[in-house]
Amino acid sequence: MFINKELVKRHCKIELDDNSDDVLLENYIATAEQKTISHLNRNLYSKSVPKNDPDGLVINAAIIQGMLLLVTSLYEHRGAVADLEQLPHFSVFKFLVDDYRLSGL
Repeated sequence: MFINKELVKRHCKIELDDNSDDVLLENYIATAEQKTISHLNRNLYSKSVPKNDPDGLVINAAIIQGMLLLVTSLYEHRGAVADLEQLPHFSVFKFLVDDYRLSGL
């Protein structure tokens, strides 16, 4: 995982010792990471890109912030949206990560 529960809790203004939504947050983190990778059409890596993945990308602050926005939207609007594009922060997510998106695939 590129982001952890502590960072997400701070971002969502959840008390760090409140564990009541931990499983939910872990699912949202995994979803945000998977959807970001899918949206970018490339694999993300924490430190370096393997030689056998010419389109891979080392994750950066903008992409992490985009993931945090997705997690926040999923958490705050759980059950209210059927499509990620309907989430309130989706346009900001795209603004943050679209510079790194591979198109034409």
